[in-house]
Amino acid sequence: MLELVVAVTTLALILIFSVTVDGFATIGNLRVILSNSASLAVLSCGMAIVVISRGLDLSLIAQMVAGATIFGILISADVSAPLALLVALGAMVIIGFLNAWLIAYVEIPSMLATLASSLFLVGLLRFAILRGEFLLLLPKSDPTVAFLAGDILPGVSVPVVLMAATLVASWFLLTRTTAGQIIYAMGDNFQAARLAGLPVRTTLIVVYVFAAFTALVAGLIMSAASGAVDFRTVTNGTLLFDVILVVVLGGIPLRGGRGSVRNIIVGVALIAVLRNGMTLMDFTTQTQDMLKGLILLTAIVTDNYLNPRDAETDSVGDL
Repeated sequence: MLELVVAVTTLALILIFSVTVDGFATIGNLRVILSNSASLAVLSCGMAIVVISRGLDLSLIAQMVAGATIFGILISADVSAPLALLVALGAMVIIGFLNAWLIAYVEIPSMLATLASSLFLVGLLRFAILRGEFLLLLPKSDPTVAFLAGDILPGVSVPVVLMAATLVASWFLLTRTTAGQIIYAMGDNFQAARLAGLPVRTTLIVVYVFAAFTALVAGLIMSAASGAVDFRTVTNGTLLFDVILVVVLGGIPLRGGRGSVRNIIVGVALIAVLRNGMTLMDFTTQTQDMLKGLILLTAIVTDNYLNPRDAETDSVGDL
């Protein structure tokens, strides 16, 4: 029901903005919406799979910055792009594995484990690499950076292609793999899945490593487009807020067990249209945050009404 309400709201906003905002209903603006929402959609894929498994990854934006920083440092040092990408992928595997290990084996709640890893990553990278600075500039003349920020075909940008590939990969993981079935079982009732002998700990590693991969892809998209890696993306919290907003608005309950790629698309569509329309209307950042906060609160209340907790699914501290 929430998914349907959000889809109808998105269509209504498109009609309203098309009539009231100059330049909204154009092909050029549609391309802008798609390109600007690519990184949000990619991050939302990672967060959605974590939430479906009954977790929460607060380190996703820090991982995004970490992956882009490692890649940027290496290509700035004249390391070949394939090798730089391979090293960044390896780093993401390690970060995702450590998050999963803390949650699955040390049994720290996912919210606390990923919050701690987020703080550690940002502090380590700023101290060891940036020497306290917030920005890492990328060489825009580098062919790889130019490719990531450009078009793969006329009218089709590389970020949009990467977004589509991540959506397909998420769909495949959830619907065509054994791990996907276990993810749903864990989200529905973690203890029952564990007692049934399902490899929940191994599956959590898959979940958090996949989320780390999506963070790397989003980091490459954002840093190539802006020509810099900005650590303030982590500290201001706005992007993480948008990612959680997409997941909840799309109809994926925070208690896990349900959700699909379709929910991600619906949530991203609403946020992308809303952000673009408010930007064209010259709304201040504070006003946009206020409106998105009201929307998130409304979505959570609606979700609790449509999907009330019961004795079987209720559990204190499952996040």
